[in-house]
This record gives sequence, C-alpha cells and structure tokens, in this order.
Amino acid sequence: ILVGEGETADVGAPVAIIVENEADIASVSAGSGAPAAAAAPAAAAPAAAPASDVDAIPVMMPALSSTMTEGKISSWLMGVGDKVDAGDMVLVVESDKADMDVESYEEGYIAKILVGEGEVATVGAPVALLARTEDEIAAVAASGGGAAAAAPAQAAA
Repeated sequence: ILVGEGETADVGAPVAIIVENEADIASVSAGSGAPAAAAAPAAAAPAAAPASDVDAIPVMMPALSSTMTEGKISSWLMGVGDKVDAGDMVLVVESDKADMDVESYEEGYIAKILVGEGEVATVGAPVALLARTEDEIAAVAASGGGAAAAAPAQAAA
C-alpha cells in the first residue's frame, strides 16, 4: 500500500502495488524493484508527458463506470488556447452507459487535443494536454503527443 488510509493522492497516481504471488511481496517491500507486471504501468506513466522543458499536464480519459474500458469523445466543450480551471467541464464522453460531461482536475490552458470528436480512447489514455501558462501553449503543443497520442489512435483502430 503506497497511500495510507486518510491520506490523499493525485488522480492517476498509484495507490497500491498488486503482485502475482506471495513470493513477490518480499521483493517489493525490500525495495529491490517491483515485479515486471507492476513495473510496466509505472514505466508507462512518464511517456504520457512530453519530453521537453515545458510542463505539460495530460488530461486523461476517465472511467465513468465500473465496466467502462474506453470512451468516445462526443464533443469538446473547450478548444485550444482556452483557460481551464479545476472543476470546468472540458469535454463530453460517451461511455458504455451514457454521455457525461467530464471536468478538469487541473488548471491551465488547452495546448493540444490528442483525441478528436468522434474518436475513441482507452480509459487512462491522454486525450489532451494542458500548458501551465498561456505562454507555454505553443511549446507544449509542439512537444506533446508523441507517445501520448499513440495510445488513443490504437484504441480507435
């Protein structure tokens, strides 16, 4: 358990490590590294952020139900360059159950939309990138997307 009871964690941050068998618990607890299956998600997380000196904030496809594995973007409520505050409705996602407005948990400026209207992304995949400041929009848009855009494109295929 990485985050204890009563503690908080960022959305998308790991809160626990689940291992395949009891023998793996000792290696994880000793800090000698997680089993390969547990290490893979941690290694994939940095790929969502563009490799540059600007700080991009990925907007991820949320799980809107316990059975949702992917979502289709019905519409973007905001566009590139728009200021986003935490709690603002940013997009509408069509899930396996209903269409729902999705709010931002971060603030910034929409720098790049990675998954367009009518396209599908898997839960947890980045669908857009936010820049922290208006001045960073172009830099985030130019540097972002590489590995992050690949996951939604594969999901739509």
